[in-house]
Amino acid sequence: MIGARLQAEGGIHNWACFGAEQASQLALKGLLHGLGKAAWGHDLVDLGRQVNQIPFDVPGEVAAALRRLEKHYIPARYPDAHPSGPPGAHYADSDSNQAFTDADLVLSFTDQTWEALSNPDSLSG
Repeated sequence: MIGARLQAEGGIHNWACFGAEQASQLALKGLLHGLGKAAWGHDLVDLGRQVNQIPFDVPGEVAAALRRLEKHYIPARYPDAHPSGPPGAHYADSDSNQAFTDADLVLSFTDQTWEALSNPDSLSG
């Protein structure tokens, strides 16, 4: 997330949004791989569904964050993803701020899940 925040500070909001998406994607994949699940692909919503198969439900606010973040995977990078102009012309600080808020939710959920998994007593209640 540090790199994404640096991109935003430099006014490169499309790459900041992509960085937030990537941080979220890698956090979920790390959680799934750590639990012995094969986590492939780049679909954040699908990765969230896979996490739901472990003993934790993805909260609605985290699921909504995954849907918003997933929209940055292609359009933030590809010059032909928008009807006209480069990707950077379609992103602003409000976009990267929302992406950071969303990524922070996902990362916090992932951290809390790891903490709960490291404490087996928390799974029984």
